[in-house]
Amino acid sequence: MNTASIDFRFLAESDGSPLLVFNPRGHILYLNDAAEILLGYADHKELFQIALTHAPKDFGSRTVMMELHYHQLQFYAVTVAYSSEEWVSMRLYYRPRIADEHKIDSHHLRETDLNLLLDMAIGFRQVENRGKVRLMTDRDLPVFLTDQNRLSRLLRKTLDHFKESKTLEITLRIVPGEYILLEGRRHPVLRLSFCGELRSIRDERLLEELADPIGIAPYIDDDEIILDIPFIKSR
Repeated sequence: MNTASIDFRFLAESDGSPLLVFNPRGHILYLNDAAEILLGYADHKELFQIALTHAPKDFGSRTVMMELHYHQLQFYAVTVAYSSEEWVSMRLYYRPRIADEHKIDSHHLRETDLNLLLDMAIGFRQVENRGKVRLMTDRDLPVFLTDQNRLSRLLRKTLDHFKESKTLEITLRIVPGEYILLEGRRHPVLRLSFCGELRSIRDERLLEELADPIGIAPYIDDDEIILDIPFIKSR
């Protein structure tokens, strides 16, 4: 078999690391799925300038260790490459989440359907609040192991922050390329995002207290709360 039969676009789109290809004026010629997520938080013009700054002097590639942070996305290195004056590519490498400082009690872990747990929490919310909820999740998401009681409380407390919002958008997805390092093991990241026009600033510390012991990383912004949940596979 020769390389002509290899679908390199498929490989690039399957790659969990963000990959962007720019033309000389900074316009995007190509980006993979992971890069689409990145552009939800980063300015492509800024990324293009980083690529130009760290590009090798001659045709080829160059990898540079550098810290980049875009909201909850963290990177530790980039590779810039080109073999033509018509394009330059940039690949970013995720820094893993580390939650080794806590030992999760395996006796509290239960197989959990996060969609079902989320539906229940939303149901409780709507008893007190008639605000519209827009839910975008993968209904085929498999069960995983977590402390159901603590996660249920965390979901309800997170929803409480948006009691005054007339609309609340909730998204849930597995993030390609990112993982949480928990007790020496890598676990994929389930990213649960809550976004509304009004958010209470009360009890933010409580969210961290509920999330921390089960390896969940909360990110709190003016109108958004993001929970990065370790997807611990059921044995």
